Amino acid sequence: MIKLALVGSGNLAHHLYESILNLEEIQLVGVLGRNPETLASFDADLTTTDPKTLPAADLTIIAVSDDAIEAVSKKLQEKHGLLAHTSGAQTLNAIKGKRKAVCYPLQTFSKTRTVVFESIPFCLEAECEEDYELLERFCGLLTTRVVRMNSKDRKYLHLAAVYVNNFVNQLYQTAHEILEDRELPFDLLHPLILETAKKVMDNRPTEVQTGPAKRGDQGIIDAHLSIQSEANKELYTLLTQAIQNSQNT
Repeated sequence: MIKLALVGSGNLAHHLYESILNLEEIQLVGVLGRNPETLASFDADLTTTDPKTLPAADLTIIAVSDDAIEAVSKKLQEKHGLLAHTSGAQTLNAIKGKRKAVCYPLQTFSKTRTVVFESIPFCLEAECEEDYELLERFCGLLTTRVVRMNSKDRKYLHLAAVYVNNFVNQLYQTAHEILEDRELPFDLLHPLILETAKKVMDNRPTEVQTGPAKRGDQGIIDAHLSIQSEANKELYTLLTQAIQNSQNT
């Protein structure tokens, strides 16, 4: 049995907590958070706002914002075992402690959305093999896909994740605003969104690219530009050029 402590009360911490409670191999000894209000959704018997009262653990998962990792880890003690942050962008050395690791689940998390960890890749890093094996043992209870990855590669993976998640979501927002201005429902785009996502599961993105930019259809491109705001024109032109550059490489 692994004694585990959880630090954080945000989206990821919430979903980890819900999943850990169902694991017989894990004993959740405590949950540490700064804000009593956000800790209200956790078992009151497990929660604390004082690092000194967080019980001893074999493994402590630090699921806090990137900027808070260093400060939080400094407040934890040797009794809290292996300290593992969950950031994709921060290096292993963001942890300030004798035993440090990274446990990065590659997914976007919202409290209102159900999460199935089984299909989510967990990217792991530790300073020694014994600590890696402990982390791998824990993550193996949550997911079928555990990947050993160093800090440099994980930073590039996180960059790629920003492109396919955050930037794509912003493009959805732009499309939503365009349709909203014409009082057209956004759900007209749902089948297209799903089909586009499905295509890249089995193909290189450049192989399934379609549309006026790929075809070099300047007439359609000019027509699109003529009905957009200046800000959207700049974005549209930039993305059109990026598509055409990809086709030429």
